Amino acid sequence: MGLFLNVPYAEKDEAKALGAKWNPKVKKWYADVPRTDYVKFAKWILRDTDDAVIAMDYIFIVEGQRPCWKCGKSTRVVGLGVGEHVHIFDVGDGPQYEIVEDDADEELHLAWTDCEEDIPPKVRRYLKEQYSVKAGYSKTINRTCFANHCDCCGALQGNYFIFDEVDSPLTLMVEGDELVEQAGKLNVLTIPIEDDLQLDWEVGFGSNDYAYFAYGQCKELVLSSDPKNDSISYEELYGQ
Repeated sequence: MGLFLNVPYAEKDEAKALGAKWNPKVKKWYADVPRTDYVKFAKWILRDTDDAVIAMDYIFIVEGQRPCWKCGKSTRVVGLGVGEHVHIFDVGDGPQYEIVEDDADEELHLAWTDCEEDIPPKVRRYLKEQYSVKAGYSKTINRTCFANHCDCCGALQGNYFIFDEVDSPLTLMVEGDELVEQAGKLNVLTIPIEDDLQLDWEVGFGSNDYAYFAYGQCKELVLSSDPKNDSISYEELYGQ
């Protein structure tokens, strides 16, 4: 277990002095330290952001169904998910961290990204092979984004409508019996990961995040090609 970092060559000695190690197969430096010490490497974790989520142990795919806005037929839509994680952030007082673990009910936090390069290649290939997800031009936001498309007519299903709308099947912004019914229609694929992963995804947090596991149909998805391994390494996720 460890956290791989994007360390420029000119900064390698600085990272090494903090305890980073070099992986010759992946050709990257990684932090082989307790998760409480990841914050020491915030220079490379927060290089392009002031807020980072590092997934621990698992990442997820969430599958639901909704009517296509164009043809009206039912189509599958999928999102990504993060469970327990390390949160590294800087609000102006220097880098800080929190480790978000589930004390009682396990939670899944729905996520997505408009940029397919932000999804580990092996996960991205699985999504493209199993679902109608691909890059497409959205007239709503006037740019190309990675998005769900209709299984039947191929129409792009806008990311806002999938991940932010109250009536989306994936967001679980309902209560009571309606929450149980809606979450019960979801398939939650659990992907065990060997190494912690910094994910440049848009992650949402809601009061009903427990319902994905409590009522959804959960199944483990082993992406490793090695039959002896249940979890998949960083090296294999990124096709090294």
